[in-house]
Amino acid sequence: MKMCIGFWAGMGAGIVAGAVAGMLLPCGRDPMKTQVGKSIHKLGVAVDHAVDSIVSEMR
Repeated sequence: MKMCIGFWAGMGAGIVAGAVAGMLLPCGRDPMKTQVGKSIHKLGVAVDHAVDSIVSEMR
């Protein structure tokens, strides 16, 4: 159970760090925003797969 708590704490910290980094980016750089958007999308897909994997293993 401790491993699961550590996982969620790490995921939360990563999401918060990503949100802070996104807020600190200058607004005038559209290519940078596009690249960050693509990276965030890829991260979301990876998190979805990881959560699905963890849930299926817990069953």
